[in-house]
Amino acid sequence: MKLHESPYINKKKKTIEFHLKLRSASHVSLAGSFNQWAKDQLKMVPKKEGIWKIEIPMLPSGKYHYKFLIDDQMWMEDIENQLREPDGVTGWNSVLTV
Repeated sequence: MKLHESPYINKKKKTIEFHLKLRSASHVSLAGSFNQWAKDQLKMVPKKEGIWKIEIPMLPSGKYHYKFLIDDQMWMEDIENQLREPDGVTGWNSVLTV
C-alpha cells in the first residue's frame, strides 16, 4: 500500500489525510485542536497491513495540534510527522500547519 506522508494535505481534493501503522490496535481515533480534542468524532478506518487511515475536510489556514487515541486509552503522537511540541503534560502533540 503506497502512502503519502502523514498528514497529507491534498489541495486538489480539499482534504487532509492522516495514517498510522499500528497492528495491535482494535480502534483508533484522531483528535486535535481542530475538533476540540473530541475522542470519538474522527474514527480511523483499518486498512491492509495494520494501517489506519482517515481523511478530513480541509481546515482553515492555521496551526493545529493533534494526536491519535488508541483503543480509547493511549494517546500517541504521529510518529511520521517530525513537527511536534510539548503537550503540557508528559508527552508530545503533533503539529499540522495548513
